[in-house]
Amino acid sequence: MTEPPAPGAGAASDSLRAFDPERFEALRARAGFGAALHYRTATGSTNDDALAAARAGAPSGSVFIADHQTQGRGRRGKSWVAAPGHHLLFSILVRPGAAAPPPSALTLAVGLGVRGALAPASLTPLGLKWPNDVLAAGRKLAGILCEGQFTGSSLSAVVIGIGINVLAAPYPDELAPHVTCLEALAGERARVPSREQLLASVLAEVEARLETCTSQGFAALLGEFAAHDALAGERVEVSGGAALAGIARGVDAEGRLLVESDGLLVPVLSGTVRVVEPAAR
Repeated sequence: MTEPPAPGAGAASDSLRAFDPERFEALRARAGFGAALHYRTATGSTNDDALAAARAGAPSGSVFIADHQTQGRGRRGKSWVAAPGHHLLFSILVRPGAAAPPPSALTLAVGLGVRGALAPASLTPLGLKWPNDVLAAGRKLAGILCEGQFTGSSLSAVVIGIGINVLAAPYPDELAPHVTCLEALAGERARVPSREQLLASVLAEVEARLETCTSQGFAALLGEFAAHDALAGERVEVSGGAALAGIARGVDAEGRLLVESDGLLVPVLSGTVRVVEPAAR
């Protein structure tokens, strides 16, 4: 990764300090998410913290945040690499009730909220890659991991883990070409928002998308997703279930990826997607 420009240094030092819960509270919109904020300097995983709190009866909208995670994880057991203080790492506890949307739709709704909150800070357009990544020019800026908690066969809670790359940080060689951060995307004259500001913005945007998804269904968000679909028209391979290759054709009202393969439009509920070559335009 390239070194950040000098004018960003002041913003970087501001964001690199420890997260300030009181500063966040002063910035937070008077909405449900974040009213119960649980901050730790370091933890194993904010998702694990949120899942434990869910079992103990914590309310919907509780947020769990840490400056550093020692056991952060992504989808399919992958670890989340994050240097202390350089990232926004948090989990939201949601109790969607009987009107819970499908997990695939919920994850995409959260992704749209994250993208919407981060877009004003980036000079590069941001897209959403099904099922859970926010990208800038093909590089990962943020990731989302949703985990459900059940009481018997009923979904009692959903924990939404979100990781956002805020400041430039060292990455393993195999990851460096595939990730980016807000500091790099903001440009020389822009100031990187503080993590408190970012969290307040992300929570407001995510809450709005989840309310829409729960009350109206993901169909109400299909237009927004189509406008920012990072895979639209790309030739892709899907792994993790039955192997599938074809052209990505958006998503359906349940949040499933649609892949055109051998003349058929195949819905994909879960899996890992790889772009295999640029599609002809």
